[in-house]
Amino acid sequence: MIYYIADTHFRDQSIFDKCKRPFKSLLDMEDVIVNNWNKRINEDDIIYVLGDIVRDDDSSAIQIFNKLKGHKHLIVGNHDHQLLDAIKNSNLFESIKFIDLVVDKNRKVCVCHYPLMDWMEFNRQGILVYGHIHNKTAKNGDAYKQIKEFYKTLPAYNCGVDVCNFEPKTLDELIRLKEENKNEPYIN
Repeated sequence: MIYYIADTHFRDQSIFDKCKRPFKSLLDMEDVIVNNWNKRINEDDIIYVLGDIVRDDDSSAIQIFNKLKGHKHLIVGNHDHQLLDAIKNSNLFESIKFIDLVVDKNRKVCVCHYPLMDWMEFNRQGILVYGHIHNKTAKNGDAYKQIKEFYKTLPAYNCGVDVCNFEPKTLDELIRLKEENKNEPYIN
């Protein structure tokens, strides 16, 4: 099975506060995400981690991924650049890329940390899975309203933890989540 997740931001107090994550502490959030992940993911599963994995100045936090099951593939996010050498040296990810095209149940899926206006296989029924925008709502400015409107009828799905109940999701689950929340203000 293939799963997707983004924006864990382990040990990042500023993101924790900015996104108003519903936990008592960073350690509580870490425990919930690790437990949710390991309940869903088997050792044989493939998981695409779409960036922003830890606080961008804490290389020790990368080791949290040692606790997590599955074949992990990193798609680099903006908060990962400073730690990229440490991430590579950790050998915790089977691949590290900035963007990729994967096949999930015969569906072509472009995985990228960022929401894009055009993506690999866009004109050939390709799907986009992305992160980066957390739980920002229309109140956060015109750009987010435009993204929501642009993606409304497109096969583009946010796998960020803030909109995915802090757990990895399958593509089918991301599709259902978007449909169920199509009239909600957050971006998905």
